[in-house]
Amino acid sequence: MSDDLNYKLYGEFGDRYDLHTPPHHYVHDHAFVIKQACGVGGEGRLLDLGCGTGVLLEKALAAGLDPLGIDSAPKMIECARARVGRNRVQLLPMQELEHEQVFDCLVSLSWSLNYCRDLDELRDVFRRCYRMLRPGGGLVLQVAHAPSAATEMPSFNVDLESGPGGPEDIVLHYRFWSDGPQKLLAEYEFECVSTAEHFKERHELRVADVRLLTSILAEIGFVNIEMLDSWRGEAFLHSISPFVLARRSLR
Repeated sequence: MSDDLNYKLYGEFGDRYDLHTPPHHYVHDHAFVIKQACGVGGEGRLLDLGCGTGVLLEKALAAGLDPLGIDSAPKMIECARARVGRNRVQLLPMQELEHEQVFDCLVSLSWSLNYCRDLDELRDVFRRCYRMLRPGGGLVLQVAHAPSAATEMPSFNVDLESGPGGPEDIVLHYRFWSDGPQKLLAEYEFECVSTAEHFKERHELRVADVRLLTSILAEIGFVNIEMLDSWRGEAFLHSISPFVLARRSLR
Protein backbone atom coordinates (compact mmCIF):
# COMPACT_ATOMS: atom_id res chain seq x y z
CA MET A 1 0.00 0.00 0.00
CA SER A 2 1.15 3.57 -0.60
CA ASP A 3 1.67 6.06 2.22
CA ASP A 4 -0.31 8.92 0.72
CA LEU A 5 -3.08 8.68 3.31
CA ASN A 6 -0.50 9.64 5.93
CA TYR A 7 0.08 12.97 4.20
CA LYS A 8 -2.13 15.92 5.19
CA LEU A 9 -1.78 17.36 1.69
CA TYR A 10 -3.99 14.53 0.40
CA GLY A 11 -5.71 13.48 3.63
CA GLU A 12 -7.36 15.88 6.04
CA PHE A 13 -6.43 18.87 3.84
CA GLY A 14 -7.52 17.13 0.64
CA ASP A 15 -10.51 19.44 0.29
CA ARG A 16 -8.06 22.38 0.23
CA TYR A 17 -6.18 20.93 -2.73
CA ASP A 18 -8.04 22.95 -5.33
CA LEU A 19 -7.22 26.14 -3.42
CA HIS A 20 -3.44 25.77 -3.54
CA THR A 21 -3.40 23.80 -6.82
CA PRO A 22 -6.24 25.22 -8.94
CA PRO A 23 -7.15 23.63 -12.30
CA HIS A 24 -5.28 26.19 -14.39
CA HIS A 25 -1.97 24.99 -12.93
CA TYR A 26 -2.08 21.86 -15.07
CA VAL A 27 -3.82 23.13 -18.19
CA HIS A 28 -0.97 22.16 -20.54
CA ASP A 29 -0.39 18.77 -18.92
CA HIS A 30 -4.09 17.95 -19.11
CA ALA A 31 -4.39 19.08 -22.73
CA PHE A 32 -1.42 16.87 -23.62
CA VAL A 33 -2.93 13.85 -21.88
CA ILE A 34 -6.33 14.32 -23.52
CA LYS A 35 -4.67 14.61 -26.94
CA GLN A 36 -2.81 11.35 -26.32
CA ALA A 37 -5.95 9.59 -25.09
CA CYS A 38 -7.96 10.73 -28.11
CA GLY A 39 -5.18 9.52 -30.40
CA VAL A 40 -5.30 5.99 -29.00
CA GLY A 41 -8.70 5.42 -30.58
CA GLY A 42 -11.24 2.90 -29.38
CA GLU A 43 -14.23 4.07 -27.38
CA GLY A 44 -12.38 6.70 -25.36
CA ARG A 45 -12.40 4.72 -22.12
CA LEU A 46 -9.84 6.34 -19.83
CA LEU A 47 -8.78 5.40 -16.30
CA ASP A 48 -6.99 8.00 -14.17
CA LEU A 49 -4.83 6.40 -11.45
CA GLY A 50 -4.57 8.87 -8.58
CA CYS A 51 -7.31 11.13 -9.93
CA GLY A 52 -7.13 13.57 -7.00
CA THR A 53 -9.95 16.10 -7.06
CA GLY A 54 -11.10 15.06 -10.55
CA VAL A 55 -9.91 17.99 -12.66
CA LEU A 56 -8.58 15.78 -15.47
CA LEU A 57 -11.74 13.66 -15.38
CA GLU A 58 -13.87 16.78 -15.83
CA LYS A 59 -11.79 17.94 -18.79
CA ALA A 60 -11.80 14.45 -20.34
CA LEU A 61 -15.59 14.37 -20.14
CA ALA A 62 -15.78 17.73 -21.87
CA ALA A 63 -13.51 16.36 -24.61
CA GLY A 64 -15.90 13.48 -25.34
CA LEU A 65 -13.96 10.75 -23.54
CA ASP A 66 -15.43 8.21 -21.13
CA PRO A 67 -13.27 8.63 -18.00
CA LEU A 68 -13.14 6.89 -14.63
CA GLY A 69 -10.85 7.70 -11.72
CA ILE A 70 -9.47 6.02 -8.63
CA ASP A 71 -7.69 7.50 -5.61
CA SER A 72 -6.80 6.28 -2.13
CA ALA A 73 -7.54 9.59 -0.35
CA PRO A 74 -11.17 9.99 0.81
CA LYS A 75 -11.09 13.80 0.89
CA MET A 76 -9.84 13.93 -2.69
CA ILE A 77 -12.53 11.48 -3.78
CA GLU A 78 -15.23 13.68 -2.23
CA CYS A 79 -14.08 16.60 -4.36
CA ALA A 80 -13.86 14.46 -7.50
CA ARG A 81 -17.37 13.10 -7.03
CA ALA A 82 -18.70 16.64 -6.71
CA ARG A 83 -17.09 17.40 -10.08
CA VAL A 84 -17.98 14.37 -12.19
CA GLY A 85 -20.50 12.30 -10.23
CA ARG A 86 -20.24 9.31 -7.93
CA ASN A 87 -20.21 6.70 -10.68
CA ARG A 88 -17.03 8.01 -12.26
CA VAL A 89 -14.83 7.88 -9.16
CA GLN A 90 -13.87 5.07 -6.82
CA LEU A 91 -11.97 5.06 -3.52
CA LEU A 92 -9.29 2.51 -4.35
CA PRO A 93 -5.48 2.38 -4.14
CA MET A 94 -3.81 1.62 -7.47
CA GLN A 95 -2.06 -1.26 -5.71
CA GLU A 96 -5.46 -3.00 -5.50
CA LEU A 97 -6.52 -2.22 -9.04
CA GLU A 98 -8.77 -5.00 -10.36
CA HIS A 99 -11.36 -3.76 -12.82
CA GLU A 100 -13.34 -6.05 -15.07
CA GLN A 101 -13.59 -3.28 -17.65
CA VAL A 102 -10.87 -2.92 -20.28
CA PHE A 103 -9.64 0.61 -21.03
CA ASP A 104 -8.25 2.32 -24.09
CA CYS A 105 -5.94 4.56 -22.07
CA LEU A 106 -4.52 4.55 -18.54
CA VAL A 107 -3.16 7.77 -17.07
CA SER A 108 -1.23 8.66 -13.92
CA LEU A 109 -0.09 12.25 -13.33
CA SER A 110 1.60 14.41 -10.69
CA TRP A 111 4.01 11.69 -9.51
CA SER A 112 1.21 9.50 -8.13
CA LEU A 113 3.13 6.34 -9.10
CA ASN A 114 6.11 7.44 -7.03
CA TYR A 115 4.17 6.88 -3.83
CA CYS A 116 4.62 3.13 -4.34
CA ARG A 117 6.76 1.75 -1.53
CA ASP A 118 9.38 0.06 -3.65
CA LEU A 119 10.29 -1.43 -7.01
CA ASP A 120 8.27 -4.61 -6.49
CA GLU A 121 5.10 -2.69 -5.69
CA LEU A 122 5.55 -0.46 -8.73
CA ARG A 123 6.17 -3.48 -10.96
CA ASP A 124 2.94 -5.06 -9.68
CA VAL A 125 0.99 -1.87 -10.46
CA PHE A 126 2.36 -1.90 -14.01
CA ARG A 127 1.33 -5.53 -14.46
CA ARG A 128 -2.19 -4.62 -13.36
CA CYS A 129 -2.19 -1.73 -15.84
CA TYR A 130 -1.10 -4.03 -18.66
CA ARG A 131 -3.95 -6.45 -17.97
CA MET A 132 -6.52 -3.66 -17.97
CA LEU A 133 -5.48 -2.12 -21.28
CA ARG A 134 -6.90 -3.42 -24.53
CA PRO A 135 -4.31 -4.58 -27.08
CA GLY A 136 -2.85 -1.42 -28.58
CA GLY A 137 -4.12 0.68 -25.67
CA GLY A 138 -2.06 3.59 -24.39
CA LEU A 139 -0.29 4.43 -21.13
CA VAL A 140 0.45 8.07 -20.21
CA LEU A 141 2.52 8.68 -17.08
CA GLN A 142 4.05 11.71 -15.40
CA VAL A 143 6.74 10.65 -12.96
CA ALA A 144 9.44 12.06 -10.71
CA HIS A 145 13.07 11.81 -11.81
CA ALA A 146 15.47 12.25 -8.90
CA PRO A 147 18.70 12.33 -10.98
CA SER A 148 17.60 15.68 -12.46
CA ALA A 149 16.90 17.29 -9.08
CA ALA A 150 19.16 19.35 -6.86
CA THR A 151 21.32 17.22 -4.57
CA GLU A 152 21.03 19.65 -1.65
CA MET A 153 17.92 21.16 -0.09
CA PRO A 154 17.05 24.29 -2.14
CA SER A 155 15.17 27.40 -1.09
CA PHE A 156 11.38 27.29 -1.16
CA ASN A 157 9.36 28.29 -4.19
CA VAL A 158 6.24 30.28 -3.28
CA ASP A 159 2.81 30.15 -4.89
CA LEU A 160 0.00 32.56 -3.96
CA GLU A 161 -3.62 31.74 -4.79
CA SER A 162 -7.09 33.02 -3.99
CA GLY A 163 -8.85 31.51 -1.00
CA PRO A 164 -11.82 32.12 1.32
CA GLY A 165 -10.36 35.48 2.34
CA GLY A 166 -9.72 36.75 -1.17
CA PRO A 167 -6.67 37.05 -3.45
CA GLU A 168 -3.34 35.68 -2.15
CA ASP A 169 -5.11 34.08 0.81
CA ILE A 170 -3.49 30.70 0.08
CA VAL A 171 0.29 30.50 0.43
CA LEU A 172 2.08 27.34 -0.66
CA HIS A 173 5.82 26.91 -0.20
CA TYR A 174 7.37 23.92 -1.98
CA ARG A 175 10.78 22.51 -2.89
CA PHE A 176 12.20 19.30 -4.33
CA TRP A 177 15.61 17.65 -4.07
CA SER A 178 17.12 14.19 -4.47
CA ASP A 179 18.05 11.84 -1.64
CA GLY A 180 19.96 9.27 -3.65
CA PRO A 181 19.57 8.06 -7.25
CA GLN A 182 15.98 6.81 -6.88
CA LYS A 183 14.39 8.98 -4.19
CA LEU A 184 13.02 12.49 -4.50
CA LEU A 185 12.07 14.52 -1.44
CA ALA A 186 9.22 17.02 -1.73
CA GLU A 187 8.53 19.48 1.07
CA TYR A 188 5.31 21.48 1.26
CA GLU A 189 4.18 24.24 3.60
CA PHE A 190 0.52 25.24 3.30
CA GLU A 191 -1.08 28.32 4.87
CA CYS A 192 -4.54 29.83 4.57
CA VAL A 193 -4.24 33.33 6.01
CA SER A 194 -7.96 33.97 6.60
CA THR A 195 -8.60 30.68 8.43
CA ALA A 196 -5.20 30.41 10.16
CA GLU A 197 -4.78 26.88 8.78
CA HIS A 198 -1.18 25.77 8.44
CA PHE A 199 0.88 22.62 8.02
CA LYS A 200 4.29 21.57 6.79
CA GLU A 201 5.32 18.10 5.70
CA ARG A 202 7.88 16.19 3.68
CA HIS A 203 7.00 13.50 1.13
CA GLU A 204 9.25 10.64 -0.01
CA LEU A 205 8.86 9.78 -3.69
CA ARG A 206 10.43 6.42 -4.46
CA VAL A 207 11.64 4.58 -7.55
CA ALA A 208 12.07 8.10 -8.94
CA ASP A 209 14.16 7.23 -11.99
CA VAL A 210 12.42 7.41 -15.34
CA ARG A 211 14.96 5.14 -17.05
CA LEU A 212 14.45 2.41 -14.48
CA LEU A 213 10.70 2.83 -14.79
CA THR A 214 10.74 2.45 -18.58
CA SER A 215 12.92 -0.65 -18.30
CA ILE A 216 10.22 -2.22 -16.10
CA LEU A 217 7.55 -1.34 -18.65
CA ALA A 218 9.57 -3.06 -21.37
CA GLU A 219 10.12 -6.09 -19.15
CA ILE A 220 6.36 -6.45 -18.65
CA GLY A 221 5.65 -6.21 -22.38
CA PHE A 222 4.83 -2.58 -23.13
CA VAL A 223 6.03 -1.33 -26.51
CA ASN A 224 6.56 2.02 -28.28
CA ILE A 225 7.96 3.45 -25.05
CA GLU A 226 8.89 7.15 -25.17
CA MET A 227 10.36 9.51 -22.56
CA LEU A 228 9.51 13.20 -22.95
CA ASP A 229 10.83 16.21 -21.06
CA SER A 230 7.39 17.83 -20.85
CA TRP A 231 3.97 18.28 -22.43
CA ARG A 232 5.72 20.05 -25.31
CA GLY A 233 6.85 16.63 -26.57
CA GLU A 234 10.61 17.14 -26.71
CA ALA A 235 12.82 14.10 -26.04
CA PHE A 236 13.77 13.55 -22.40
CA LEU A 237 16.99 15.28 -21.32
CA HIS A 238 16.88 16.76 -17.83
CA SER A 239 13.32 17.18 -16.57
CA ILE A 240 12.48 16.48 -12.94
CA SER A 241 8.94 15.60 -14.07
CA PRO A 242 9.07 13.75 -17.40
CA PHE A 243 6.22 12.10 -19.26
CA VAL A 244 6.31 8.47 -20.37
CA LEU A 245 4.20 7.13 -23.22
CA ALA A 246 3.77 3.43 -23.95
CA ARG A 247 1.39 1.00 -25.62
CA ARG A 248 0.22 -2.48 -24.79
CA SER A 249 1.38 -4.82 -27.51
CA LEU A 250 -1.20 -5.97 -30.06
CA ARG A 251 -0.61 -9.61 -29.13
